[in-house]
Amino acid sequence: MPTRKLMIYVHLVIAAVFLPLMLIMPLTGVAYLLGFKGDQEKIEAFRVQAQVPEEMAAQEAFFRELFQQQGIDFDFEYIRGSKTDFIFRPATRVHYVAAKDGETLIVSKVTPTILKRLIELHKGHGPTLMRLYEIFFGIALILVTLSGLWLAWTVKPYRKATLISFGVGVLVIAACLF
Repeated sequence: MPTRKLMIYVHLVIAAVFLPLMLIMPLTGVAYLLGFKGDQEKIEAFRVQAQVPEEMAAQEAFFRELFQQQGIDFDFEYIRGSKTDFIFRPATRVHYVAAKDGETLIVSKVTPTILKRLIELHKGHGPTLMRLYEIFFGIALILVTLSGLWLAWTVKPYRKATLISFGVGVLVIAACLF
């Protein structure tokens, strides 16, 4: 079993590395749940008559070529959407969306506010690097929580409070599920 000193150090380092995200996630989550979802300006960039390929690789090549033909210097990492609506991500910066209206493809430029950008990060709609950081954050949050629980359990006077607090948390979740 690792020493208490080592556990405190690991707990501290992991928590500090992910502290910015630990602050952003609840702030944006609470803002979103309270109805503050951020705004974005959406301006039509161009319209074309075109058939969008269904296969993903062909679709990406099609849209990259389309942006280049229109003289728009825009790079995207991936496309999300349906057969008629397309979002070019990451959506945490100025980006584009496209919508099919019959044979017409309408492409619009989207400029999100800082709150909208942060909420998009929260939702996992950011760059691939950020998405990986968020995955590691999820794992780290579990480790920090479990190490904090273990550290509290190793101090005898904290055991009862730790157990009661943990139990209350479990009961709240159980009450919401059933």
